[in-house]
Order: sequence, then C-alpha cells, then structure tokens
Amino acid sequence: MKLILASYLDLYDKDENENRIAKNFGNQNQILDTIKKYVKKYDNFLFVASNEYNNESTDLYAIPTFKSFALTLPFKNYNILDSRTEADVSKLIEEADLIFLSGGHVPTQNEFFKNINLKEEIKKTKALIIGGSAGAMNMANKVYAIPELEGESIDPNYQRTLDGLGLTNINIFPHFDEERYYLLDGKRVVEDIVLPDTYEKTVYAINNGSYILIDDNKAYLYGEAYLLKDGQIEKINNENEVKELSEISIIKR
Repeated sequence: MKLILASYLDLYDKDENENRIAKNFGNQNQILDTIKKYVKKYDNFLFVASNEYNNESTDLYAIPTFKSFALTLPFKNYNILDSRTEADVSKLIEEADLIFLSGGHVPTQNEFFKNINLKEEIKKTKALIIGGSAGAMNMANKVYAIPELEGESIDPNYQRTLDGLGLTNINIFPHFDEERYYLLDGKRVVEDIVLPDTYEKTVYAINNGSYILIDDNKAYLYGEAYLLKDGQIEKINNENEVKELSEISIIKR
C-alpha cells in the first residue's frame, strides 16, 4: 500500500472571524510531488471524517480541504464519508483515487472506523491513503492515543493503546513543533506523559509539514522529525531532507 502519515497539509488560513480560507497547499518537503507520484487518476477524492455524527464540524474541515485540492491538484468529484454516507462505505472506498483520513480526536475517530468496519473495507483500495494528524495515528495496528483533552492523562479508564486500521506499525506524534511544550492536566505533554510510554513503544514526532511515506515495504521520512524512544528525544531528520527508515515498520499483507 501507499501511505502518507502527516501532521497536516497546509490547506487553509483563517480570517479575523476564524473562517477557513482555502489556499494552494504548496510543496513543502516535496508533499505535492509525492502525492502526484502515487495518484494514478483524479476522479474521486474521499474525505473520511473524524467524528461520525458531527456533520457540521466535518463540513467545516472538508469543504476547505476540497477547495484547497481544487486549487492545487483538482479532482472531478469530492465525497465525504461520515454518518450521512456510511451505508455506501464499500462503494466510496472502492471508487476512491485518494483517501484522506482527517484529523480530530483520536479515540472518537477510532470508534467511527470500527463502527463502519473500515479496517476491512480499506484493504480493498489501491488508492493513495493520506492521514492527517489523528488520521495518521489511527493507521497503526496498535494506535498510540496520546491524551489531548483535559482529564484524559489522569483518567484511569482512558486507553492509550487502541486497535487501529492495521496499515502500519508506525506510531506518530503529530504537530510536534506546536505541542512540544504544551501542558495538560498540569503535566508536560512530552516529558511527563509521552516519554514515559516510550520505554514500551517507539514514537516518531513530526513537525507540521513533515510526513512519513510508506511505499509497500519501505518507509521514508520527509522533513524535521524526532525519535522518541526509551525516555529520550533524538532529532533524526531536518527540514527539506529525506531519510529512509531502516526498521521494519510496515505490516505486510
């Protein structure tokens, strides 16, 4: 399979009223070149929501995403997969030429994916799959659901490991440049919440604009990124650089 695990695509800006204004998302770290390489035709773009039932919120993100691609890399048809269309999940996945798994709250999106049996449905596609933030995190076989809402890091019932789509074994920490110094529940997100977990799992922390490309049995890291492992942070790549990941992190099908 061909996968892109990204923090985000730079799809829009916000005006003074917080309205999202679509723009050409550019070619930071060769992202546009990479997408062009793996998209074979431009008929159907599928936006997969992060919340099954919050259709209004989904549209707030999907519409500027569609407009940005129309400016940058246009498709003929743009479709949304959420509660309004989930009865057609098989058809939408089968016909898609690019599948975009949107960002959002990881556990909420994870539950939606389970409800529509996306793990099995997505095996049928030959389309390029792009995951942005939560969408990229939920691609993993065992998802590392980093606490992000107030109370999650101290909730004994919050599950940090979830069953994902099983497309890869790679766990990412998106938006690392933004969230490196965040506090949650009075704790430092990186030092007090994430790093203690890295004695049991390896996490790739990627900045906005960075991404991991999986091309069948190889993985490549584009842009600035860090390896979080055994309680340590190691910078492993720079902006505008590409590095092949040597460890076997792809689930073979």
